[in-house]
Amino acid sequence: MTRHIRELQRRFPGIQINRTRGGHLVATVGTSRIFMAATPSDHRAIHNIRAMIKREVRKQS
Repeated sequence: MTRHIRELQRRFPGIQINRTRGGHLVATVGTSRIFMAATPSDHRAIHNIRAMIKREVRKQS
């Protein structure tokens, strides 16, 4: 998953991705926060996360 996190940060330079105390990941896009699982359960999970971040980035600009 860390490879995917680095790829997301490279693709969307304005976001921050951190771990919560519960072990999940949270992406901060401007004032919005997107929570995601640290261990995605299917192969589409990273694509869905990328789409959610992309929507938020578009809203912010």
